Amino acid sequence: MTDGIQASLHTLAVHQPVAASLARFCASLLLFVLLGLLAVAAWLMRRQLTWKYAARVVVSLTVATVLTLLTNHLVLDPRPFVVEHYSPLAHASADNGFPSDHTLVAALFVGWAGWLNRRWSLAFALGLAAIILGRLAIGAHHSLDVLGSLVFAALGIFTASKWPFPPSWQHRPLLPFLT
Repeated sequence: MTDGIQASLHTLAVHQPVAASLARFCASLLLFVLLGLLAVAAWLMRRQLTWKYAARVVVSLTVATVLTLLTNHLVLDPRPFVVEHYSPLAHASADNGFPSDHTLVAALFVGWAGWLNRRWSLAFALGLAAIILGRLAIGAHHSLDVLGSLVFAALGIFTASKWPFPPSWQHRPLLPFLT
């Protein structure tokens, strides 16, 4: 499979040590930074955390996970480093690359942060973009893998946004002892 975007990013990372270091960080560690930021955001907004928010998180994660599990066996896309016979720039398993779990989780974080406060979505979206570029640059995924993850996360977020939760959940505190 020829993926010009992935190949170009990987070539840049191979020939530029700074780009390689940045790609490794974005591909492997930035997701944990976003998780920490989401935890801080949830803490800051703890009075606004409701049962509806928690249910949306569960529904979006469930939809995205089910789509991932179903299509993982239907779409076989070996990782770039396996196909092109090179070592990835950071640890990546040699299994099916479709879809990208890192991208899926980061994309869900964008939606979850947006439900807390729309202003935070941009920062999380920039983090998501950096993770995508990093995953492509280290040779862990093709563009198809990250695009599939974006679609699955978007479907999960959309489904959870439209789900008819009980109206009482809108204002019922998730953590009443913290309010």
